[in-house]
Amino acid sequence: MSRQVTKTYVEFYFPGTLLSETDVRAVRSRDPSKVKAPSTCFGFRFFNVQETRASNGEVLNGRPKNYSGMHYFGKVKTLAEIKRESPDLTTLIGNMEGNGYDRVVLTRRGNYQPFTGKDVLIGSR
Repeated sequence: MSRQVTKTYVEFYFPGTLLSETDVRAVRSRDPSKVKAPSTCFGFRFFNVQETRASNGEVLNGRPKNYSGMHYFGKVKTLAEIKRESPDLTTLIGNMEGNGYDRVVLTRRGNYQPFTGKDVLIGSR
């Protein structure tokens, strides 16, 4: 007989050379106030994995699912603010316009990330 358990994880995001680097850790809840985020990360998100433990002791993990929005450390900026305050950021402006992003987050690590309807700003701590 097998037993199924849903496990919750947090995935931390760090600036990388070409893509963001990540670190995944198991957590007991999706409460952002209980997350001990490394000071070097710019944000995190939660997800679940279904774990099945077979009677022979083998553990099978399903695919990650039920992703939360990103929880960012930083400040939200609109496209209008970027154009007004930093018109020399032409690549960012072009990416925002081309991808339909009306808002981005200037993270505590100094990089910009898209800010969507599912995302949460948790300050710059």
